[in-house]
Amino acid sequence: MQMELKRQWARKLRRLGVWASFFILGSGGLWGESGLVWPTPNPAFQEGHAPETFIQPTASGRLESGLFGCVRNGGRRFHEGIDLFPIFRDRRREATDPIYAVLPGRVAYISSVAWHSSYGRYVIVEHPQVSPPIHTLYAHLARVDSSLQVGQTVQSGTVLGVMGRSAGGYTIPRERAHLHFEIGFRLSDDFQSWFDQQGFGSENYHGVWNGMNLMGVDPLDFYEKVRRGEVQNIDEFLAAEPIAATLRVVTSQTPDFIRRYPNLLERSADRGNVVAWDIAFTWYGLPLRWNPRFAGEGFQGNQGDVQVLRYHRPLIEGQACRRLLTWRSGRAEPSAQTLTTLKKIFGFQ
Repeated sequence: MQMELKRQWARKLRRLGVWASFFILGSGGLWGESGLVWPTPNPAFQEGHAPETFIQPTASGRLESGLFGCVRNGGRRFHEGIDLFPIFRDRRREATDPIYAVLPGRVAYISSVAWHSSYGRYVIVEHPQVSPPIHTLYAHLARVDSSLQVGQTVQSGTVLGVMGRSAGGYTIPRERAHLHFEIGFRLSDDFQSWFDQQGFGSENYHGVWNGMNLMGVDPLDFYEKVRRGEVQNIDEFLAAEPIAATLRVVTSQTPDFIRRYPNLLERSADRGNVVAWDIAFTWYGLPLRWNPRFAGEGFQGNQGDVQVLRYHRPLIEGQACRRLLTWRSGRAEPSAQTLTTLKKIFGFQ
């Protein structure tokens, strides 16, 4: 069924031409207030087909391995985006699908050297007109469009490159060429300081756009909710995300993360002297809601303390990796992963 659908779409789109295929998607596929489009010419999602008609699994063949979350290595490794397979191939059976910017924005970063990252060749587009100003990431490209430059303004549907199988440190076989697509946030503008402290013994080729400094939301969940009319934009999507735990970080710092994404604030930080932050996290570790705490509000703590205020244990334990908390003698504590996220955001040692 999957292969026959792919053949049918390829025949139909070849008759019309690849560029016409975008406008077919665009005419019925511009959703929400900001003109959201699908990042590839595969019309399966817009036509309401099941994920197996557009998601590329890993060698395991398990569909969920191409989705977002704890889906790799038997659930022990997190996958930050979704993988989308091609419907066009050349005579050598290499993927040739154009990759589209999904929203208007500005090209923030281009990595054109495949071996510099496990992403291979990738492009990041920032979307300052979106609230919050998320970025989208397009990875494993065969090539980046030759006209594309950092700082360039792009529109929904601008071609960023061609789908491929580029990667650093491992090989993606021809038959599993795909687009790795993310929607996310940048944790810190001072990521290099954290990187230097880790002693990795390798160079950070990507500055603040290193994958270790990026954290995403589930792209397919977002697209599905937009298509069903449940949300109109990313702000509404985030507002509906369940909270798995709330932590208090005792510090007077206002990190650049919250300056960059000020609409994640529950209340203004300008009402007094900030002495701590109550931060609500999603199950996948995104610091989603920020509540500044001010001097005189009646709580205790030393600078640098991280306190667990409340949590939803079934939500946290419902996945096998990236757990927000651990339990020691029945007491909830921030996990090593959560502390690493906070170190990046606040610059803690």
